[in-house]
Amino acid sequence: MQIQVSPSFKKQTTKAIIAIISFVLFYIILLCAAFAFTSACIAGGIAMIVAKPMFLTLALGIGLAGLGVMISIFLIKFIFSSHKTDLSNFIEIKRNQEPKLFAFLDEIVTITDTKFPKKVYISSEVNASVFYDSGFWSMFLPVKKNLHIGLGLVNSITHDELKAILSHEFGHFSQKSMKVGSYVYQVNQVIYNLLFDNESFSKLIISWANVSGYFSIFVSIGIKIIQGIQWLLGKMYAFVNKNYLALSREMEFHADEVAANVTGFLPLKTSLLRLDLANQSFSRVLGFYDTKVDEALISKNLFKEHTFVMQFLAKKQNITIDNNLPQVSEKESTNFSNSKIVFKNQWASHPELEERIAALEKLEIIKSEINSSPANAIFENIENWQEQVTYKIFQAVSYTKEEIKNSLTNFETDFSETYEKESFDPIFNQYYDNHSPVTFSTEPLSESSKDLVSLFSDEKENWTKEALVLQNDLQILEAIANGTIDCNTFDYEGIKYSKKQVNTVKNLHQKHIEIIKNQLKENDQDIFDAFYRIAKDQHKEVAFVAVCQDFLKFDTKFDANLELCTKIYTFLQFTGETSTFEVIKHKFEAFKSIEDSFQKELLAIATIMLEKEELNKDKFATVEAYTSQSPIYFSNERYDEFNLQRLYQMLALFQQLNQRNYFLTKKNWIQFQADLWKN
Repeated sequence: MQIQVSPSFKKQTTKAIIAIISFVLFYIILLCAAFAFTSACIAGGIAMIVAKPMFLTLALGIGLAGLGVMISIFLIKFIFSSHKTDLSNFIEIKRNQEPKLFAFLDEIVTITDTKFPKKVYISSEVNASVFYDSGFWSMFLPVKKNLHIGLGLVNSITHDELKAILSHEFGHFSQKSMKVGSYVYQVNQVIYNLLFDNESFSKLIISWANVSGYFSIFVSIGIKIIQGIQWLLGKMYAFVNKNYLALSREMEFHADEVAANVTGFLPLKTSLLRLDLANQSFSRVLGFYDTKVDEALISKNLFKEHTFVMQFLAKKQNITIDNNLPQVSEKESTNFSNSKIVFKNQWASHPELEERIAALEKLEIIKSEINSSPANAIFENIENWQEQVTYKIFQAVSYTKEEIKNSLTNFETDFSETYEKESFDPIFNQYYDNHSPVTFSTEPLSESSKDLVSLFSDEKENWTKEALVLQNDLQILEAIANGTIDCNTFDYEGIKYSKKQVNTVKNLHQKHIEIIKNQLKENDQDIFDAFYRIAKDQHKEVAFVAVCQDFLKFDTKFDANLELCTKIYTFLQFTGETSTFEVIKHKFEAFKSIEDSFQKELLAIATIMLEKEELNKDKFATVEAYTSQSPIYFSNERYDEFNLQRLYQMLALFQQLNQRNYFLTKKNWIQFQADLWKN
């Protein structure tokens, strides 16, 4: 198969190569300057020691020489680094174990004109990928690729859809023109290493600084110099990475075309539309078992449960099911109305789904024979592999008692009941799913006689979705205004604007937000007034007002709790940075007053959730143990890892309890309304 490289692909390839050459020249200049600086430091250190041999000059001389060496090591450390894929969740499959699968892969390899993978792995993921261990030298030496196939993906698609997806993956490496993408990726990794992959280097210089107070002086100077180098590299990284990502998007279109030539465009299109639902469903299954850790409940086969959840959610969303697979349409693939803003995201590695589908349809490649049998049938021992992968997932969890294997029937019953328990009554037509009214008055403004059905109509429900989209769009406009999103032009409601006009558009957009907010505010008040009238007729108006006020009160508390968490996470950022011992001690002293407030709020919400039977006694005891102490996080010139880890665990628990209490309070109010309506 030979596919013509598009002019756009050629253009982005040229720009990426120019960016790489620019970086190489910049790096050579930087390296020469660093070597000159290192030579000067070493010479200065030797001269200092020779001029007046004594302990002080020896320490200062070695420190000065070490400063120069430190800068040079920083700039060449990427040569010795390598990136290895974590295979702990993978299982290797060999040809004699799955001859049918390997024959299937042989066919794809032949059609796409690429080499057979070095190894084939399976995992639980709803994904497939071609990967290899990379390092600096892999730019010059041939590296064989490995294939990874997620059984979550296989469980969600048909025979030809899997063929299309794997053809896409092999398509990245099937033609000589694609090799430049691999080369650009490797160079990009080099820059990334210099900027961000510095954990082992930081440990090295901290160890050196701790040898002597004299050495620490030069380490501090070295850190400042390295930060300056990183600032320069950051500017170059942005330039190179933007061009790399532009090329990456073109590579995706190219690989999609390879897949379309193998199977026609339809199998890849239908699989792309279904993958979000498949991912969501598998996450739901894993989330279900996360809540069962204390019970030591495990699954024998996660993928049968995955199939059930995928079909269950599809039915809830009125998505057609054919051949046991949901047939997700383009409209159904997005839960909310379309954004008013269209811009070219220069930092995305993949094109938007809509762009990919439009490009696929434009190819108009249709195959007369389509194999719609389940992709699972390509494996001769699929249940065996599914159970092995399932076992591997649960093996990584530490249980305090003997595990209990859950049956599929019990899972289906339990999941369905939990879903209904965690959902709002369907009588409200999903009005409250993405909307939490907080501005209505709990003193009725009128004797509303409006029909309840009209207050929760499709039109009103669409207002809640539109409000969410508008708020997201406002964040996009603000990101364009402050430069977080780098684009010269953007479209708003079909009209093109320059970046300079973003504030004008933002003002226009905020007017849209105000209109929809006022519509919802008026409707929310009408809802309260209507239910108050019904509650009054049933002699429940006092209880109804109380439950409404409870929700409004906790909504304010919920926001305050979120702000407290954000404040703590922001404050604790220094624990991930290189700092002197004195700075660390000072920071933790300042943290004490913030932690006192956090401990008080954590104990309060934990007590509430214990009473609501949403928190078990063991976890509550853990909270009590933490909140009754004043933990020490840094002593003897090192972090107390136990206390730090416990602090982050308590923060995560606090957020979880805060979110859960919000949902329960909201549901209690909404269910009260449902009961009034049904009575």
